[in-house]
Amino acid sequence: MCIVKQMKISNKRNQIHTAVFIGACVVAWAVVPLFHSADGTDSIPGSVGQQKPVPVNTSVIHFENLPVVVESVGRLFPDREVTVSAEIPGEISHYSADVGDKVGKGMFLAEINPIDYELALAQAESNLGAATARLEAATSAYNRFKKLLPRKVISRDSFDKVESEYKTYLAQKIQAEVGVRIARERLKKTRLTAPFAGLIAARYIEQGQLIAFGDPVMTLADLDRMRAKVFLAEKDIVYVDDGDPVRITVEAYPNRVFQGVIDRIDIKADQATNTFGVEILLDNTDLLLKAGLSARVYLTTRVLRNIILIPQSAILFRENRTSVFVVDSDQMARERTVALGMARGDRIQIVDGLAEGDMLIVRGQNYVQTGEQVTVNNETN
Repeated sequence: MCIVKQMKISNKRNQIHTAVFIGACVVAWAVVPLFHSADGTDSIPGSVGQQKPVPVNTSVIHFENLPVVVESVGRLFPDREVTVSAEIPGEISHYSADVGDKVGKGMFLAEINPIDYELALAQAESNLGAATARLEAATSAYNRFKKLLPRKVISRDSFDKVESEYKTYLAQKIQAEVGVRIARERLKKTRLTAPFAGLIAARYIEQGQLIAFGDPVMTLADLDRMRAKVFLAEKDIVYVDDGDPVRITVEAYPNRVFQGVIDRIDIKADQATNTFGVEILLDNTDLLLKAGLSARVYLTTRVLRNIILIPQSAILFRENRTSVFVVDSDQMARERTVALGMARGDRIQIVDGLAEGDMLIVRGQNYVQTGEQVTVNNETN
């Protein structure tokens, strides 16, 4: 309110100034009531009114089961693989299988020129025939002398001599029989055959090539079943058992998942990496998988039951604490300090700090404070 003292105005100019001053006071007096608040109280012009509730999105906490999946990378290799090598020296006369060919068990692969071994067998058989003839004569003499000795028709020295010859020729025949068996077996080894059905993975010989004992001829791989080997840390290996199901993916077939089972588990850790090897067996009858492909292996080691999982985006990292915001029954935001557990994709386990039924703020938590009024715009259960 303006208080205007009555003054004597001596001239016209002062009268004009006084009239302007009184008009300004009247205008100010008329404007002040415009700031009268709706609840009947006066407020000071320029003051801030009550803040609006902060809009948030929420999700109600429910217990869930979380399969614990261990992911590892390994390589595929055949279930069985063997390098067929020469068991005798000689010259390769020909071969009938090459890289990529599918062969059956016992199928002919390559041959070493058998002529030398055929002659050796013939010689051994001849030696056996001679030894057999000598033994027959010695046996006849031995039997005759054995009958005459009790009658004292012959001397003991004569009998011992005949007996010695008999035993000698018997040993020679046995030796000749062994020689025939050896020669026959060596002749068989001139033909190299597949020990099991599979695919030829490599060929190391050419026709006319001389090879020695132990030289590789071909590598045979059984790809009807494949193996993948991965290495797991000790914290995971304790949950792995034979027969556990496994999912496998390979880059060559990005949209396909192959199923396998755990077949072998190392009983001793690798000293360099302190990890345990695990072999997974998978079917490959369609021969899609090849040896050497890299494989990504997913092993489900166990299932965590009745746990709480929340979006990682709902978590706030503030100073020395990790927290989230929930909405209480009064629609007020309340901050909760939480302990984190295992992560799974874009969600993470909450070990402590939340309970089933809590209304978690999943969007807008960065704009609220404890005790602040909120409004739920898009509740997600």
